[in-house]
Amino acid sequence: MADEPEVKTDEPKKVNGVEVASTDLVIPLRKKVIAHGEEVQELKFREPTAGDIEVCGTPVMIDFLTGEQPKMTFETKAMFAMMSRLAGVPPSTIKQLHPKDWGYAALALAHRFFIPEM
Repeated sequence: MADEPEVKTDEPKKVNGVEVASTDLVIPLRKKVIAHGEEVQELKFREPTAGDIEVCGTPVMIDFLTGEQPKMTFETKAMFAMMSRLAGVPPSTIKQLHPKDWGYAALALAHRFFIPEM
């Protein structure tokens, strides 16, 4: 989509003073948000672990039995909690996101970390 921000994943750099690992997902934001008292223009999400899923719940449900194409839905509360945990920011930061930034981050996280390879 033309107005979607580019997901940055290839070059090592620092976001908010923290080095980004090659498995991290950096999402540029349309609108700055406050994280830990500072304005940020992008969020860095680390790769989740099974422990994150235990704490937050499964943020993406995929129904392979309905129709020809699998149907993906977000468990909204679990996705909010997972975003906060993986980005290392308070839930209030995630609540400040522009709806398009939230949706784009949710889709990027689902695609990168939660949808199984077929």
